[in-house]
Amino acid sequence: MALTHLQIFENYIKPYSKGSCMHYSILQPEMRYFQHEYGLVSYIKKHGCHFVLADPIYRSQDREFQVKLIADFLNQYKRVSFVQVSRKFAELLHEEFNFYSTQIGNERLIDLQQWKISGKRKQVIRTACNQAAKQGIEIIENPLEDNFDSISAKWLSTRQVKEREIKFLVRTYPYFEKDARTFCAYSAEGNLLAYIIFSPIFENGKCAGYVPDISRSSPKFKQGIYYAIMVEAIKQFKNEGLSYINLGLSPLIITEDAESYESEKLRSVFKFIRKYAGTLYNYNGINYTKSRFIHDSAQSNDGTTTPTFLCHKSSLPLFKITAIFRAANVI
Repeated sequence: MALTHLQIFENYIKPYSKGSCMHYSILQPEMRYFQHEYGLVSYIKKHGCHFVLADPIYRSQDREFQVKLIADFLNQYKRVSFVQVSRKFAELLHEEFNFYSTQIGNERLIDLQQWKISGKRKQVIRTACNQAAKQGIEIIENPLEDNFDSISAKWLSTRQVKEREIKFLVRTYPYFEKDARTFCAYSAEGNLLAYIIFSPIFENGKCAGYVPDISRSSPKFKQGIYYAIMVEAIKQFKNEGLSYINLGLSPLIITEDAESYESEKLRSVFKFIRKYAGTLYNYNGINYTKSRFIHDSAQSNDGTTTPTFLCHKSSLPLFKITAIFRAANVI
């Protein structure tokens, strides 16, 4: 019998997730699930390929059981790639199943108890907060707000590729909003200007933090209302004693030095895409925004930066990369 999203959330994500910001995203409507005595693997099928999204959810942290789960999955499904997974899982796939594991970007984790708004790189954040206050903008958590369509349509009209909303790699709204948090910015007249929807991240059966999965803003506010909403959410989550905010994937932001298990050919392709495919997706703009909160080198106490991986069998899986972009609605 097929699992419902509520069953996946309550029986797998909440009790067994180990801090993956992507586990809430496996609740997307097109996802399929491989149930196993040792855990759960979430995937989609596209153009004859199977793409696993995020680390599997394990019932046990025993490596032997983890390997058995993946082995049984690979025995049943062919042409498999693993998308947006952690370094630890990428290394397991390489060591146990001879996969290449190549960086596709990074994730930044804001340390909620250490992060401060001071510092040169955060001037743009302070400016946004000051402008919001000057204009009488009120930022509040409002779980009852659902008037998002107009703001979202206006936001999409300002994108480089209009009428195209990314999915799969980035979750869309709505599909399953249990335990999600919504922070909204309202004008002095009470009109909705912008919002961010935060999805929960679980560790050891408890919510440890959030990821700002969905953000939209009216083009009328030019000073970066995203920053102002984020600062308000940081204050709230810090007061609640939570550990971090994961800013999510910064696509194609990869380190200069490759790991031994990465494909140099694919790294070269990713660098080419980032350099010349900016009209398809604003890679550099996303990285700039997130780097205001945490520097790329993570030299301060603001948080950490960790690589995210794509795991694949061939050294240059161009067909699968194209299929992933299509699944994500990038092309």
